[in-house]
Amino acid sequence: MKVAKVRSLVSLAPALVGVLMAGGVARAGDHPVVGPPPAHHPRAHHLRTWQGTARMGDKTVPVTFVYESTAGGSAVVEHLFPGTPHEMMSVYTAEGDGVAMTHYCAMGNHPKMVLKKSDAHGLSFEMVKTDGLRSASEPHMHAMSVSWTDADHIREVWTSFEKGQAKEDKVFELARKK
Repeated sequence: MKVAKVRSLVSLAPALVGVLMAGGVARAGDHPVVGPPPAHHPRAHHLRTWQGTARMGDKTVPVTFVYESTAGGSAVVEHLFPGTPHEMMSVYTAEGDGVAMTHYCAMGNHPKMVLKKSDAHGLSFEMVKTDGLRSASEPHMHAMSVSWTDADHIREVWTSFEKGQAKEDKVFELARKK
């Protein structure tokens, strides 16, 4: 991935993609050098616990998401509902000239999504192939967007598909745990 492109994504996406750079992806000759995110890095505070609520059917339920850096700072792991029977994980990595995310879902599949849009307010990921599915018609998470209004608040919207059609959006309103 071109360092300039990664740096521009970092400035646009402090909640997730910024952490990919927080490890200090730099150039040593023509090879990227990745290191762990330093505690004093301005984006390091995003590698923490976020808590909030989600609408599940007719109920509003409490939720917890935990973000951490792994693989020498080259990936971000998002734990959704940690420690519960519904625990899931998403892994964000640089891939080619973009960013990819694989979501290990409680539905028993692991759809792979790619970054389709990023701006100063958020990121949008979408599935482009059927990687991680038995078929495109099985129920799965097909898209995810994350947006933020400030350093302490993010909103994730997950769009599920079934039989090749959008089924519903799950909205998570999260605040950084201090």
